[in-house]
Amino acid sequence: MAAKIGKTLPDIADFKLDDYPLYHLNRTAATYTAKMTEILKTIGVGQPEWRVLMILNDKNPSTVSELSRRSVTKLSTITRIVIRMEEDGLVTRSRCNDDSRVTQVSITDDGRRVVVDLHEIASRIYERAFTGMDEGTISSFVDILKHIRANLNEAPAV
Repeated sequence: MAAKIGKTLPDIADFKLDDYPLYHLNRTAATYTAKMTEILKTIGVGQPEWRVLMILNDKNPSTVSELSRRSVTKLSTITRIVIRMEEDGLVTRSRCNDDSRVTQVSITDDGRRVVVDLHEIASRIYERAFTGMDEGTISSFVDILKHIRANLNEAPAV
């Protein structure tokens, strides 16, 4: 019999990893990342570059700090990625007019073309991931994920 899934973890004697929602969340994220990495590799784009391009497609320009936060990547790492992407002609960097300490990143026309190509690839994985689910289910799922993330962001450090 499966353990009751609730707001609190069951006692360790009754704990079953397969009943643990965050285990499945982590496994799902890892599976998605592996599938995307495999496909992106075939066209010479890495997962970090993909994230930067998709963020810039959503909000252009963005600061390096925003890219770091939204891509869940260390600031020093995202800085190196952006420099490499600028060398490849996918983005440009400029100083913010309001604060010269802030670097803004903008997508180039070449970067936009890559986004279009990547979107086609990503849409196949997206469609596969949500096969058999209606729009309401997917919308509820997104709301639940946002709620969990908000709860975790408010959680005190233990």
